[in-house]
Amino acid sequence: HNACILHYNDNASRLMPNDLVTIDIGAEVSHYAADITRTLLIGSKPSARQLSVYRAVAEVQDFAVKLQKPGSLISDNEKRIRKFMASKLIQLGLIKRLSDEAVSRFYPHATSHFLGLEAHDAGDYKQPLQPGVVLTVEPGIYIPEENIGIRLEDDVLITNTGNKVLSANSSRDLL
Repeated sequence: HNACILHYNDNASRLMPNDLVTIDIGAEVSHYAADITRTLLIGSKPSARQLSVYRAVAEVQDFAVKLQKPGSLISDNEKRIRKFMASKLIQLGLIKRLSDEAVSRFYPHATSHFLGLEAHDAGDYKQPLQPGVVLTVEPGIYIPEENIGIRLEDDVLITNTGNKVLSANSSRDLL
């Protein structure tokens, strides 16, 4: 259930077999921040439902990463990502149609934030993305009624020709 809390800080629950654990990791190198999140399963085999939600989040993340390129606006990307997320939530049987309210029930945060000297750094969301900008791509689906919370976050550098996932070597596997 704690994986459904965006920033669960108590860290007082006992981990049980088949629990999902969300690990949101920040690090600094030469004064620059990194911000990566992975969801892991305690145990050896996810349930079919856990796996289907995990796959949906991974597909949304893949879709979202492709949108991050020079000249694109985070706000335009966010609209497209939320629409794609809605299609996944419909497939999962969580919502019946696209609406901001319905999507926000299971996906209550934005996909991206700027990354730099701070994990949540300053940036102008109204300006097109430029080469050299670093941002996160972190979709998630949270279903408290089912004790399923899954988020994947990677750090993405905008390049002259598109982007580079800086955390690509960090496995996204559930196990």
